[in-house]
Amino acid sequence: MKLTINKIWLAVLIIFIGAGCNKSLLDKTAQDKYTETQVWTDINLADRYLLDNYNNSLTGAFGYLSFASITDESHDTHAFGTENYLQGNITSSNTSPFGIWAFNYTTWDAMYNNIQKLNIFLANIDKVPDAYPEAEKPGITAQAGRMKGEALFLRAFCYTQLARNYGGVILVTEPFTIGADYLSQTRADFKETVDFIAGQCDDAAALLEDKAGMEMGRATKGSALALKSRILLFAASDLTADGSAETEYVGYKGADRAALWTAAKNAAKAVIDLGTYQLTNFGAPDAAAVAENFYNFFKAKDLSSPEVIWGKLFLKNVGTRNQMNLINGSNGFVMYGCNAPTANLVDAFEMADGSKFASHYTIDGNGLYRNVSNKYTSPNIYYNREPRFYATILYDSALWLKRYADLQPRDPLGIYDRRTRVTIQGGREISRIYGIDTRQGPVDGDDGTYTGYTFKKYQDNEVYGTEANNNENVWIEFRYAEILMNYAEACLGLNEQAEAATYINMVRNRAGLPNFTADAKTALQHERQVEFVHEDIRWYDMRRWKILNQTMADAKGVDIIETNNRDNNTVTTTWRQIFVQSRGPVQNKMYWVPIPIDEMNRAPQLVQNPGY
Repeated sequence: MKLTINKIWLAVLIIFIGAGCNKSLLDKTAQDKYTETQVWTDINLADRYLLDNYNNSLTGAFGYLSFASITDESHDTHAFGTENYLQGNITSSNTSPFGIWAFNYTTWDAMYNNIQKLNIFLANIDKVPDAYPEAEKPGITAQAGRMKGEALFLRAFCYTQLARNYGGVILVTEPFTIGADYLSQTRADFKETVDFIAGQCDDAAALLEDKAGMEMGRATKGSALALKSRILLFAASDLTADGSAETEYVGYKGADRAALWTAAKNAAKAVIDLGTYQLTNFGAPDAAAVAENFYNFFKAKDLSSPEVIWGKLFLKNVGTRNQMNLINGSNGFVMYGCNAPTANLVDAFEMADGSKFASHYTIDGNGLYRNVSNKYTSPNIYYNREPRFYATILYDSALWLKRYADLQPRDPLGIYDRRTRVTIQGGREISRIYGIDTRQGPVDGDDGTYTGYTFKKYQDNEVYGTEANNNENVWIEFRYAEILMNYAEACLGLNEQAEAATYINMVRNRAGLPNFTADAKTALQHERQVEFVHEDIRWYDMRRWKILNQTMADAKGVDIIETNNRDNNTVTTTWRQIFVQSRGPVQNKMYWVPIPIDEMNRAPQLVQNPGY
């Protein structure tokens, strides 16, 4: 098993000193490295060590590839190996995209490397107060206790990432040392893994304070309980608890389903009962206000919103960079267009009145969207959509960023320009001008999305993303809306229909939509799909609901043609659904990630996941 052993010298934040410069550099002690003895006798150095583990544990979907692009939410313009998984070709010797440089933030080696570091911290933090005078010990002991709670939470978070990817995993709670017997390590079964994580969350919550009592960005009592809610909901779901799990490593054998749903319900209710968090008021029923405020929620530069439970802060030029605009922004603004919303996702957003898009628009035999509505008469498929659509998706003609000077004469407003403009005269085409943000446009065509869409959510409309100009908006890992939906789903599992409906509608109504009218399960799955777009939730939902056969349809996009016919003085526009990427056929093995072959070779006693 690939677990790195920390060296005696532990790198922490560089400390700049203003000491005199008359001594030789060779006479100076390095100020950016410290011995283990120094670290575990100084609470501030121990804290710097802990902070590094925050950075490694939580990355967020700000990379060139996010989980959205292995779901029906998104297509990665530059692929990054996604087709290997999406077309069922993933193996233990080719786990791509899992583990490639662009997509390794929840993988086996990344999480275990961090668990090793956290185990070192947990093995030593109780020693720190002993290095202080008696008068200082109570305060240092209290601080060390809170830090221990943070480390327990972070380790549980890493194990949750592993459990949701691989199932039951090796539960390591002590640091590995040189000469350790790796061959004695075996996988815990799924139940043991979930029970361990839940217990660790309880232990962490007991040591941590509420959000108001902790430095922003650090773990809190609420984040520990939210993590417990997330893993117990996953555990209670069909993938692991409906009795069909192929082995005890990927689900329960003979599970008490009611007990699992009750545990998941109680875990979500524990967060609710803290009374710390609430849904942000986005201004419903004012649809325009909801769209603007929902978008701005993900543009926030801090985690102070009462809806945010835990997330990650970024600075423009210090520490880990948030390059969301550069990575996902449009090629027309000289950005990379990596993770791009699919038409599959766009068409899932409801209309302004809460009715289904498919009730108003159909797709004919030529792929053209046709309006069949008795209520909404526009042929434009982007009119009259629910507010979250406008907050989440950049679609053709949406206002966005002011263009760079050379393109301002062509686009003075700064729109997202995805339509092709054709001029007809004398019965023939005399010009064809491709939109600035298309793959045939004037700027970096290779970075244009294939789908015709770009994510607006998590982009900042004041940032021109470059390698030197980064975002500062936060990544939100846990928010209260997820807890409410977790609670509602657990209630549904217990057939508490009325209670579930109340909480589903809380999220819908906040978004400016009326109460749902479909069956509650369908409504809940839809709300999770559109509320949590691009938040690294959809892939886990698709799997735990066992709906890959429904959601792994080919990725679709849109092609828009505006035709100016000078012969009869008409301008017409068509929206046509197009094929983007082949996906499927779905195989059962795709519900789990294989343990990489290199890890299996190092520890052949491990049991591989089914199908690999």
